[in-house]
Amino acid sequence: MEKFYWSKLILNKNEAATKSTLIKYILGIKDSSSITVEQLKCLTLEVIDGTDQNYDLKVFLESITDFEEAASWLSKNAYSLDMSRNLLGIIKHPKGKRGL
Repeated sequence: MEKFYWSKLILNKNEAATKSTLIKYILGIKDSSSITVEQLKCLTLEVIDGTDQNYDLKVFLESITDFEEAASWLSKNAYSLDMSRNLLGIIKHPKGKRGL
């Protein structure tokens, strides 16, 4: 397990990369575009204030202590959405929408 300095959680790199892929999916980012700090903060507020449907993502987003570093790391380390579409096909946006 690795401690990311931008999060209060102790995650391994694969767990964090999976979360970043999920975040890109929810935000509708289909290419290699970066996750912006504003998008990450907005998603954090939506998930925290929204439903508890995606509890793991809520805990992950609440753990972020440095949004700028988190957005940078998550953008660089997200898995390819083409590769992960089958894995993410069953995951819904916290507000009931789909990202793709």
